[in-house]
Amino acid sequence: MGHLAGRVAIVTGAARGLGRSFAERLATEGCSVVVTDRDESIFETARTIGSAGHLGDVADATHVRSVVDATVAEHGTVDILVNNAGEVIQSGPTDDWERAERDFDRIIGSNTKGAFLFGRAVAPIMIEGGGGDIVNISTDHVKPCPDCHPHHGHGSMDLYNASKWALNGLTFDWAKSLARHHIRVNNICMGATDTAMLRGWLGSDPDPDVLATWMQPAQIAQILVELLEEGDRTGNSIGLYAGYDCVLPPPEHR
Repeated sequence: MGHLAGRVAIVTGAARGLGRSFAERLATEGCSVVVTDRDESIFETARTIGSAGHLGDVADATHVRSVVDATVAEHGTVDILVNNAGEVIQSGPTDDWERAERDFDRIIGSNTKGAFLFGRAVAPIMIEGGGGDIVNISTDHVKPCPDCHPHHGHGSMDLYNASKWALNGLTFDWAKSLARHHIRVNNICMGATDTAMLRGWLGSDPDPDVLATWMQPAQIAQILVELLEEGDRTGNSIGLYAGYDCVLPPPEHR
């Protein structure tokens, strides 16, 4: 058990991939972890960590409220929120008009509205409890690798990119607004990580040389734990990049 033992965490999008890795690692650290996803395999994650699993859409305010209320009813508080739920699709300014509207609602709902709703739901609880941590899971598209070409790999993803840039605004404002309540708010902005979602993006026959450079979910979960244990920085966008050492960088004091 580490320094996080006894804390209560909610992890969204925890059915598989990064979210499941976050949930399992926090449970290993001694946290009571509540998980949610719209995929029914969320109950497998819940069984693995011996905790509650909630099936539903993070963009649905009723679902969000029910998850948070159930967490408080069972555990008394919420100390940690990991806003991991999200998805990626190809999209661009020449898409069919009707499709564009549907895709906007889908991606902004999954990637931005869900984080907004959960953050707003837990903030008063964290204030009452004397502090906490909100971690938004973002992308290196909003925190580019210093050595990478500025336009590398970012085309045909306008909705995904917009949804993740919006997390910057939430993180910046919440960090300022909640600092006096000892609530820290940060983004983890990572590059390519080996998950089913990203493998699906590359198609059925991904280049093994490309896959070899990807980070592993367990590495990102380690960074999450280090960030939570560190307990001081807030308002940071933490860049992690495929092909580079996966380490927690020094705080950017703002």
